Amino acid sequence: MVYLIHFEKPFKHAQHYIGFTDNLEQRMHDHELGTRGAKLLKAVRDAGINFSVVRTWPKGDRNFERKLKKQKKSRCLCPVCRAVQKGKVS
Repeated sequence: MVYLIHFEKPFKHAQHYIGFTDNLEQRMHDHELGTRGAKLLKAVRDAGINFSVVRTWPKGDRNFERKLKKQKKSRCLCPVCRAVQKGKVS
């Protein structure tokens, strides 16, 4: 499964993280602890910024994850950012 995480507010240049896992619940637990998760999410957590999974691709694999990351268009994939852009959320 490929997942997209949205940060409550930007952290330096980033506001999203795309990852891959076979167990989303365990992976999010790892990210929240900051011990075995991604370094970016540890830094985001340490900065006091909340984050959450906002989109998943259940059949996505590592190749699909890499494809999405290379596109560098997370904002376009994010339902939270798209809603703000369309004026649905203030």
